[in-house]
Amino acid sequence: MKCLQRTTAAIAAAIGIVFGIMPLPIQAQSILNKIKNRAEQTATQKVLNETDKAVSKGMDKAIKSATAKPDGDTPETDSASAAPGPDTAANKQTAIHAFSRYDFVPGDSVLYANDFSGEAIGELPTGWNSNGSSVVVSLDGLPGQWLRMAQRTVVLTDNEQAFGPDFTVEFDMVLQIDFKGWLPPSFKFGLLASGAESTTANKLLSDPKGDKSFYLEISPLSDAANLMLESYEKYTRHFYSPPNKNKVARSWYGKSSHVAIQVQKERLRLWVDGEKLYDVPKGIPKDGQLNQLFFQLGSSPYEDEQIGVYVGNIKIARGLPDTRHKLVEEGRFSTTGILFDTGSATIKPESAGVLKSIAAVLTQHPDIRVHIVGHTDAVGDGAANQALSERRAAAVKEALQAQHQIDGARLEASGKGEVEPVADNQTAAGRAQNRRVEFIKL
Repeated sequence: MKCLQRTTAAIAAAIGIVFGIMPLPIQAQSILNKIKNRAEQTATQKVLNETDKAVSKGMDKAIKSATAKPDGDTPETDSASAAPGPDTAANKQTAIHAFSRYDFVPGDSVLYANDFSGEAIGELPTGWNSNGSSVVVSLDGLPGQWLRMAQRTVVLTDNEQAFGPDFTVEFDMVLQIDFKGWLPPSFKFGLLASGAESTTANKLLSDPKGDKSFYLEISPLSDAANLMLESYEKYTRHFYSPPNKNKVARSWYGKSSHVAIQVQKERLRLWVDGEKLYDVPKGIPKDGQLNQLFFQLGSSPYEDEQIGVYVGNIKIARGLPDTRHKLVEEGRFSTTGILFDTGSATIKPESAGVLKSIAAVLTQHPDIRVHIVGHTDAVGDGAANQALSERRAAAVKEALQAQHQIDGARLEASGKGEVEPVADNQTAAGRAQNRRVEFIKL
């Protein structure tokens, strides 16, 4: 009976699309989650097979139109193993402008990174722990591999190192929900200090608090989301920001959104897609070392195939970069925070905070000239990586001129490709550290 209900719902959605009852954005949301992971999700596959038999060729055409991948789509990598993407001035202008108020700057030393490349599709990432069926998947239209959260599940990464007092956390998330009038599951992400327990201890799966913790809870609504921030010292609540309805959250649905967290001892700041949601001076308890990132998806009346919550491209970096001190006094500033689209020199919007901080130093010190040097990891062809690093350095120079009015005569640009690694290219964290841009005082 349940299978018949699912099939009927899918057919109804199909008919709505074919005859124009549903607008395109809703049609894309309701279909995309059902077709993305056919090979990995057995239950979803069964529904899809039955639906395919019941609907007409017009439905097949609608699905193809709604979910077609762009030309030239490639697997995720920041080196040149992928085919180059478009490096148009329009793309660069749009990307930088989108995060014009973004002031996040990542830590200067990558501690942990995971983009799930090399992980088996349909399995939990190696070394991770979970109390449910969250698995690695690929998504149509989005590069790389992603972790799909299962309902009623907590997931812990394989990190074992303490983050230190000052650090940053970044990851991408996709919220793909087929809204049907009742509330979807809430999605939580946060950090904890495991204390005497292992960072992947089963005890943390039942209640991920540890010695101290904090989390943001996102409760999706069709036109917004309720957001709530809490922190704990063991099991005593330390900070509480009550739920508030945030309409900006509607823009997070159906696409990849970038999450950034900055911790400075007790201070907690959090951004999503360049929007600063929280800046809490005393948000985190003093004692204890945070050492684990966790994700949690709640329960709901929805079937699993109607809920798509994905995370990917995780990076945790230690330290609190002092751009002015390093560039002006030490003469060299290196950052992994300037990111680019796959195989191209188009700067990602989440790079805006780093570019802004560099431009501020150059504006305050008009006598300084800098040499911008691009570096890649060792994935892919060496000659292609060399060319890519040169184009990326040139793109950074152009962004500083166009977006921040820095005189081009003060800037030089070149690339070193993969020949000057600063970390082990055999690890994800090492590759992330090697994908960097240096600013050298002339």
